[in-house]
Amino acid sequence: MTSSRNVEEVALFLKKQLQKTQEADFDKAAEYRQLLIQSIHVTAVKFSEIAASVVHALMEFLGDASSSSALHVVAFVRCAFSPHHLTSGTPY
Repeated sequence: MTSSRNVEEVALFLKKQLQKTQEADFDKAAEYRQLLIQSIHVTAVKFSEIAASVVHALMEFLGDASSSSALHVVAFVRCAFSPHHLTSGTPY
């Protein structure tokens, strides 16, 4: 469970896993990447203090071949720059 005490560690773990999906050659890398991006997004919505620390990692995936991953990154960036979305609790 993520809390304000461990959110930094959770975000760091998710970012490391996201980077590994670029290096790994396994069947479900794109699907795993999409789930990680969604998890980072939801975590940043719940704990807005980490939004700035994850945005750079996510921006690398804007040109991702998986259009759904790129769309999730765009949704995150939209939320990150719109205070209404971050405080409303809706991830999209």
